[in-house]
Amino acid sequence: MIARILDAAKGSRAVPEINLLVEPFAGGASASLRLVGQGIVDRVLLADVDPLVTAFWQAAAADTDALIDRMHDEWTRYVKPGGATAVERWDYWRSWAPAWNAKPSTVRLGLATQCLFLNRTTFSGILHGKAGPIGGRKQESPYGIGCRWNPEAIEERLRYVGHLYDTGRLVDVWHKDWKQTLDDVPEYYPQLIPSRVVAYLDPPYIEKASHLYRTSFDPRGGYGGDRAGKAGSDDHMLHMQLAAYLRTKAQFRWLLSYDNNPLLTESTWLYAHARMTPSRVDRDTLGAHSWTLTKRLVKMRYTASGKTGKRDADELLITTLPPSTVPVDHQLRELP
Repeated sequence: MIARILDAAKGSRAVPEINLLVEPFAGGASASLRLVGQGIVDRVLLADVDPLVTAFWQAAAADTDALIDRMHDEWTRYVKPGGATAVERWDYWRSWAPAWNAKPSTVRLGLATQCLFLNRTTFSGILHGKAGPIGGRKQESPYGIGCRWNPEAIEERLRYVGHLYDTGRLVDVWHKDWKQTLDDVPEYYPQLIPSRVVAYLDPPYIEKASHLYRTSFDPRGGYGGDRAGKAGSDDHMLHMQLAAYLRTKAQFRWLLSYDNNPLLTESTWLYAHARMTPSRVDRDTLGAHSWTLTKRLVKMRYTASGKTGKRDADELLITTLPPSTVPVDHQLRELP
């Protein structure tokens, strides 16, 4: 659905082309990599506040062969044998930290390997300390710790990322929070402002942020929620800060993806407004516009946490792309 919305906007008078897609919550970066591969956007810029995620994409882009070698070594020596050997290695990477005097390139490769290992071997790919190894510590499940580790597929994906970087379609990977990323894009790419660059934001969901993400919004790190994995007041404040920025200070077009929580479209602190509402100062100094906020619901299939199978759920999409270009049909539905 993201591809449909972006592709429909291209060629309009307001958005003649999308030269750059910025993803400030890069995470797995599946949307950006797919969109640039399909030619929907010309180039992508990834950013994430989590140092593990950032290091992974930086190494995948600029140190591809070394990361592939590390991946195969971890698989052959630790993951493939399974059992206690694999779980001990999981414990090693869970507690690993770089040496204080290590070279930056060594630190980056180590963090990238840590991210890859934990993502492939931890329940649901969760990087923070609440989730354990796939198959449990006793490895008695039919799905062992290595069931999500396909060396050939991982190598193919890493080489694809390296190719995108070598050909200039992945322009950079920033270790920055969402605000610094959105602030800095106009400084680095002024010629693309306001309508040749689009930000695609897929932030931590309101109800699940602290449970699913090692670092969600907060550039200081941590989870922002309580011990039960529920969103706390600090998390809600961070969602409101993002909304306030996008509504009043964003200098270029954006597309936002969220869980369909009623609070998002009912609260004026979030996205109940029909359009952006920048102040006169922000209009004059930042060039912020009063673009319309177009909202759509799309049916998605999610893996139910802790259960087998998948469930249907609506996802909310909000965008400042020209409203006349945003499709509306049985797949992209207007809000009731």
